[in-house]
Amino acid sequence: MDEKIKEALLIRNERIIKAVIEKSKRVCPDSVALVGIYGSFATGDIHDKSDLDLFIVIDDSKGYRIGSCFILGDVAHDIYCTTWQQVEEMAKYSTPYISRLMDLNIVYYRYDKQLQRFMELRGEAEKRLSSPLNERDLSSILTHFEHAQKSLADLVISEEYCVVKYESAKLINSIEMIMYLINKSYVSLGSRHIPEEIERMRELPIGFLDHYRSLIEADALSSIKKNATSLMRCTKEKIEEIKYRVKGKKKLDSQGLTGSYEEIYSNWRNKMELAAKTGNKYLSLMTAASCQRFYDEMREEYEGVSIDLMKHFDINDLQRSARMFDEAMEEYRLLYDVNSVKVKKYRTIEEFEEDYLR
Repeated sequence: MDEKIKEALLIRNERIIKAVIEKSKRVCPDSVALVGIYGSFATGDIHDKSDLDLFIVIDDSKGYRIGSCFILGDVAHDIYCTTWQQVEEMAKYSTPYISRLMDLNIVYYRYDKQLQRFMELRGEAEKRLSSPLNERDLSSILTHFEHAQKSLADLVISEEYCVVKYESAKLINSIEMIMYLINKSYVSLGSRHIPEEIERMRELPIGFLDHYRSLIEADALSSIKKNATSLMRCTKEKIEEIKYRVKGKKKLDSQGLTGSYEEIYSNWRNKMELAAKTGNKYLSLMTAASCQRFYDEMREEYEGVSIDLMKHFDINDLQRSARMFDEAMEEYRLLYDVNSVKVKKYRTIEEFEEDYLR
């Protein structure tokens, strides 16, 4: 950049900052805690149309009086204020948009204690960034994945190009946040550099960059939907891997198993049999799916449980589906044998009464 242009921009910035501080002292003298610069003028990535990004932390609502949005020449600026509660949320690192906390160039603060409070919050964020992935991180990742799933659903069912392209952008944003969180990093160079930062990340799903670039560049409904689905699929696989890494799985034992086989029998087995006898495809499908959810929950919680009932489900042969259900149940019952658990089954009501009332 031409040095004269750069110097003019810096002088402009200095005058804006002085004006903000002067106005704060006049209209809300006890409200502004600190003022700092972030964005392009903090990173040095500036051009002749760069605006001044100010981060103003306020102690009370009177501080909003200094807020303003205006166009100076042909560059727009926004002066907006942030509460301490919002800064505290940044420190929790639930999204990667925390550069204002991490890289802020502080140019003014009213009292030392306010600067100290800000630096302590930055320290909390630094600690979270330097620690291994944990359940708090996983919870944030899953929240952003839910947003991505909604965007995927909305773009898949739409045939309007404007809707599909818009939802693909929302999906991309959610997936980007997930990648930052997985890699314990944050958006440090501004939104236009996000693809570059992601390309340098250490941990990405297999095939991620190809799907990511293809979705950004996709220009037809079919290609947007295809690449959005592929991007979501590989991201989901990575999240499943992280779930296992973060949460681990408990060792299956008698305590975890006792009563579960009987629960399968009670909730689903006879419904599958009834569906097969009556030809009720709806009942068969929903029963099998409900039982599969139970198996999946056990698989997520315990080692050694991996039963895929739906793999063998056939909506056009309900008798076969019922047999496959029983085979899956038997596969699950064998876990009882391995863990020395007996199925609680009685031939008569008298046997039940004798055992239950013992």
